[in-house]
Amino acid sequence: MTDKSYNYVLIENKWQKKWFDERIYESKPIGDKKFFIHFAYPGVSGYLHVGHMRGFTYCDIIARYKRMTKHQVLFPAGFHASGIPSIGFAKKVERNDLITINALKEYGLKDDFIKTLRDPIKVVDYFSKVYVEDYWKKFGFLIDYTRIMSTISEGYKKFITWQFLKLKEKNLLIQKPHFAPFCPNCGPVAVDKSETDISKGGAAEILEFTTIKFKMQDGTILPAATLRPETIFGVTNMWVNPDVEYVKAKIQGEIWIISEEALDKITHQIDDVKPLNEKIKGKTLIGKTCNIPLVNREIPILSGPFADPGVATGIVMSVPAHAPYDWIALAESGKDIDAIQIIDVKGYGTNPAKEECDKLEIKSQTETEKLDLATEEVYKKEFHTGYLNEKCGQYAGIKVSDIKDEVKNALIDENNAVLMREFSEEVVCRCGRNVVIKQIPDQWFIEYSNRDLTENSKSHIENMNIFPEEYKNEMPGVLDWFDDRACIRKGSWLGTEFPFKKGWIIEPISDSTLYPAYYIISKYVNENKINPKDMNEDFFDHVFLGKGKAKEKIWTDIKNDFEYWYPVDINLGGKEHKTVHFPVFLMNHVAIMPESKRPKGIFVHWWVTQKGKEKISKAKGG
Repeated sequence: MTDKSYNYVLIENKWQKKWFDERIYESKPIGDKKFFIHFAYPGVSGYLHVGHMRGFTYCDIIARYKRMTKHQVLFPAGFHASGIPSIGFAKKVERNDLITINALKEYGLKDDFIKTLRDPIKVVDYFSKVYVEDYWKKFGFLIDYTRIMSTISEGYKKFITWQFLKLKEKNLLIQKPHFAPFCPNCGPVAVDKSETDISKGGAAEILEFTTIKFKMQDGTILPAATLRPETIFGVTNMWVNPDVEYVKAKIQGEIWIISEEALDKITHQIDDVKPLNEKIKGKTLIGKTCNIPLVNREIPILSGPFADPGVATGIVMSVPAHAPYDWIALAESGKDIDAIQIIDVKGYGTNPAKEECDKLEIKSQTETEKLDLATEEVYKKEFHTGYLNEKCGQYAGIKVSDIKDEVKNALIDENNAVLMREFSEEVVCRCGRNVVIKQIPDQWFIEYSNRDLTENSKSHIENMNIFPEEYKNEMPGVLDWFDDRACIRKGSWLGTEFPFKKGWIIEPISDSTLYPAYYIISKYVNENKINPKDMNEDFFDHVFLGKGKAKEKIWTDIKNDFEYWYPVDINLGGKEHKTVHFPVFLMNHVAIMPESKRPKGIFVHWWVTQKGKEKISKAKGG
């Protein structure tokens, strides 16, 4: 048979029609051999990409194999519509974003229909149908289509409300102050490798800077943010970008000069910030002086074109004996300023930064790769083997690795510094706006740091089938590392309202941990055998926990279905879920479900990558 004589489309259509006509995809609780597999449901933010289809293909292959080995198979699917992805998509349509509009037109949509996609709910409805009809069915995936569900359906919201009632019962919901990623357009967003809410910066970390107040002669504050407050004793000068227009603001009663970008960020983090609508050209500050707090020494303000207004405050303190970038900048400036060594380090003399630059033959600030290497080497040696010397006063003799918080706290206690949070890299919301960090005084968290929960989860891993093996070995460490997670957001989000704080919505990672259990119920909701209004706490307690008596026969039917299919045999997802979804999937099951209903397996598949080894995603045009 040649390629010309074999009509692939005809053959595919023939067999797909037969499969769907005979409904072989539909799961039936018959016999004692069952297999429950699911793939991480996709966020509703655009057309699917090859990575999604790869994951579903894995599931479909495994499910077909299990059917051939006489297992009853449950392979369900749904749509993760919570959060802001569909809202971000709707906003792009509303502002006539050309890339978005052209993509929709290429798919055959007319202008009148495209206009309806300004409504996020319409976005969810449209793409939900596309995923089923144009992707999953055309690929011939034998998903149980009777169990299709969405995370913004009324039934699912009832389910998530129940989950959080149970977490509260277990004392795993706590409140504390929090600095959270925040989009000025969309409200709070989640920043993690799944990039559920964002289009860029999923690997970003929140860094805590000590913002030190250097006071000019007229009392104006020139703030410089640093990750190494102990190096204040070695500051020789300040760097200000001569080409930047800085702004004045009254912050907690003091007049500050900072970059405009910094003012935007700090407004969300510090109380009592008032812009003064006055701009200061950087070049007018050069040649003036300011005073170092704690040290009480006057230092000059020098021209530093490299001072990035988008990083921290846009003003940089210079420690040339211990920061290679500062040493090279000072050398290139031609200023006769001596570096001040404040850390004694084994293997270095009186100027570690200069010595490392000389070793790598660094001559210019443009040699950033070499400067990064030099910086890493100096910082590493100083942290592990360095001691503060006599120039550091009362802190002399203390190891660098032990000193950071002492100096920071002293500066803050004497009103010489404040804390400022900054992302380690640029983070962009799906709406296109840069994400900032915002203070929330009474944020609710799921207490994943709870030791009993962590240890019980680690114990459960021992009996799980986790692929690849390296992830099984990594997972106990991931659970030890996993910290409390802020679980609610306020804003125009889709999802379930938090039962303990009106107007706040449960964020998308927190509402996608126990969700495989809802696939058991979704079939009955879809077939109108149970009304979501009747799905109260007693109902879920009976179905999932075996508590109380069934108030209706349908409760018994659903409970029997749950008893047959649960636990999940394989939860399959991409490697971005290794430190995001899989840990919380496991811990919520351990926290809430009976031991016999906790997950049996996890399968991690690697990414399909594009040029530059970057993960393909809808947000990146994949």
